[in-house]
Amino acid sequence: IVTPSYNQAQYLEETIRSVLLQNYPNLEYIIIDGGSTDSSVEIIKKYEPWLAYWESKKDMGQAHAINKGWKNSYGKFLSWINSDDVLKPGSLTFVISEFNKKPTVDFIYGDNERIDEMSQVTSVKKGRQIKITDMLRTMKVPIPQPGSFIRKDVLEKIGYLNENYHVVLDRDFFVRCGLACELHYIPKVLAQIRQYQDAKSFSEKNKWVKE
Repeated sequence: IVTPSYNQAQYLEETIRSVLLQNYPNLEYIIIDGGSTDSSVEIIKKYEPWLAYWESKKDMGQAHAINKGWKNSYGKFLSWINSDDVLKPGSLTFVISEFNKKPTVDFIYGDNERIDEMSQVTSVKKGRQIKITDMLRTMKVPIPQPGSFIRKDVLEKIGYLNENYHVVLDRDFFVRCGLACELHYIPKVLAQIRQYQDAKSFSEKNKWVKE
């Protein structure tokens, strides 16, 4: 699992703990910080003994950070969790068990709870089993990103995240997954996505259509 981070100290520790407290024995957790100027680095250092790798240096954005993390990873399965989102307890064990039961499935995703700045649940963002034709009919992100997982060898078919994109990086990646992979939806809350005024999905909405 990779967490891309930049000046998110307010939420970063909750994200880190949600990953490390999964109690999954084969966890490889990587944090790629973009050179934060708040207390993010101090928080990361606090958990350094349990991290496979971390760095804090200027990068070219979220997609670049995630790609760097994935290229430093050795796991069979990959995911990313943003530095203001949260993994639900037991999600890793559950998802990997599903992968092991379904050897032809390349991509697994579920539902997300929406949370506010105080980590209070406000609603549920449900996924659904989706086909590539449905993905192309909507401008929205067709799959809830937090708590979605892929087999690492999928990247050999579709490539990494497109680093030219800053707000539609997940949508573009999921569409490419839909073209090349067998997708599997699980009707279970796997993660929490934080929605608030300064979140990128709100603050950079004007870039959405352009990208």
